[in-house]
Amino acid sequence: MSTVDSLRERVRSPFEQRHDAATTALVAGWALVLGLVAGWVVADFEVRQLTTVVVALAAGILLYGRETPRDIVAGGLYMLAALVALFPVAYELHVFTVTGMAGVDSPWTHVLTVSDLLLFVLFLAVAAVPALLGFLVGNWTAVRGRLAGIRS
Repeated sequence: MSTVDSLRERVRSPFEQRHDAATTALVAGWALVLGLVAGWVVADFEVRQLTTVVVALAAGILLYGRETPRDIVAGGLYMLAALVALFPVAYELHVFTVTGMAGVDSPWTHVLTVSDLLLFVLFLAVAAVPALLGFLVGNWTAVRGRLAGIRS
């Protein structure tokens, strides 16, 4: 199989799957939530609506390609964790590009302040929660087996 054929199969595969109505609603709900969170992340830029639509469509397509509702929920939680972790990066990008660095000798002087580093660590800690939940949901059978082994 050539590279082009492989690419065609990967593009077609999400559209060939047929999910029931509840799973499709689950995908649509996750796509909406992820689009709104992405819009919140880039709220300081002037592309909020475009980002919301693009991320919602991309997340919907990616999540619809998953096979089971458990995979959809785990994938949605991982995407949510990534978006939450990207918030401090978008904040710093806004400070660099839009507002400029008036009165600051070096951009790194602003980025490496204690308050900005704490903000970054705080958002990473918050992002760890949906990431951990996504891991538990996606690997529930293995986690349940480990927990049963620990109890006995």
